[in-house]
Parts: sequence; structure tokens; C-alpha cells
Amino acid sequence: MRYEEIIAGFRGLQAEDFDYMNVSARGSERLAELTEALMSTPDAEKAIPELFNVMERLPDADLGSPGPLVHTLERFHGYEKEFVRSVRRQPSVLSVWMVNRILNTELSDDTRRAYIGLLNEASAHPLAPEAVRQDVRGFIELQMRKT
Repeated sequence: MRYEEIIAGFRGLQAEDFDYMNVSARGSERLAELTEALMSTPDAEKAIPELFNVMERLPDADLGSPGPLVHTLERFHGYEKEFVRSVRRQPSVLSVWMVNRILNTELSDDTRRAYIGLLNEASAHPLAPEAVRQDVRGFIELQMRKT
């Protein structure tokens, strides 16, 4: 599969593709196919914004936990800046879950504060679906218990 076809595949994903009540929905399988194909292309890192775009367009869809998007992003060096921009543009279930995942690692105090701040921003974001806000509240509570 060519890079352009892979990107078109990511852009074509819809919320209905991840509706687990629909037995013909193949979103999870399609994500796995697309991310696998992406990793076989040269300069796959160019697609980092497209991967976050999927999360932003489908903010409350179950895209995995962690799932192929996160596994793919974590293989790239330098995804973090785009990640923070993405959470600030449109928090999603998966992106705030990623913030919590990062907070569960060894971090400097400054970095930890920055990611907690990012969760606080997401909790007040006007475009954040209620499912995202609920997840953020739970993650903040969890992380505050750890400190």
C-alpha cells in the first residue's frame, strides 16, 4: 500500500467503523492494517499528525487501549510536541488516556506538572465530549493520589 493510500485510509475512518454493536464494523482491524502498512513505508513519521487527527475526529470512539495508534506513535521519536498540540485542539478518550499512561512513568517534577496541567486543560476544553471529561477527572484523581 502506498503512503497516500494509507493516509486516505486514516482519513476515511468514521465513528460507525468503531460501533461494537454493529457486527460488520471493522474499525479496529482497519486501524491495525493501516498502521502496519504505515510502518513499512519510508519516513512513516510524516504521518504523526494524521494519527492524531484520527483521535481528534473520533474523540469518544474506542480506538483501543492502547491499540494500534498508540503502539505506532510510541515507536516514533519526537511525537510528543504534536501530541500536546492535539490534546489542546481536541481532547479525546485515547489522547487523555495517553497522558495518563505517560504520567504512570518516571518523570521529573516539572514534566509531571506539565502533564497534569494538560489534563486540567482537557477537563475544561469546550469541545471535550462528556466521556473524555469523565476520564480526565478519574485520571486526575488517580494521579493526585500518587503524589
